[in-house]
Amino acid sequence: MQRWVAHAIFFPTLAYNYLLGRVLRTRQWWNHVDPQVILGARPFPSDAKKLQALGVTGVVNMCEEYAGPREQYAQCGIEQLWLPTVDFNHPSREFVEQGAAFIEQHVKQQGTVYVHCKAGRARSATIVLWWLVKYRGLSLEAAQQQMLDARPHVNPHIAQRPVIQELYRDLQAATTQLPNESA
Repeated sequence: MQRWVAHAIFFPTLAYNYLLGRVLRTRQWWNHVDPQVILGARPFPSDAKKLQALGVTGVVNMCEEYAGPREQYAQCGIEQLWLPTVDFNHPSREFVEQGAAFIEQHVKQQGTVYVHCKAGRARSATIVLWWLVKYRGLSLEAAQQQMLDARPHVNPHIAQRPVIQELYRDLQAATTQLPNESA
């Protein structure tokens, strides 16, 4: 989707998400997909202290349209990785790899990571799915199901995204390659 279209519909769709998540409460704003990984919607500045209370030490922000509450994160000791991706578009391979590595870095240090886009359904879910596959060793199907079990309104087709399929093929090739034999 073109950037101008995504920007034009950003606030109406954010309002819709806010209505469902914060007013009607038919959806949770965020969900633990793993004990140390939370997948969710765009946080507001008032959410920084709540995230800190959940043990969040890092945030992966996939919103091209929102730089995040950086001042509030700094006050709470939360590090943010901003990987600006236009809404309704797939993240780049580079961003998927960077996001997954950032999650793993914080997890190894016993931190919790909050991964978000506007609604916590697609851009952010792409990063989390790849982390589950690459660093937790899950299959694409198992990773997709784990996200759906935790957050039922996640896009159910993240595992079929071209960037994920490409990364998975490369991961499979790397793990099945035989070491070079020296003559």
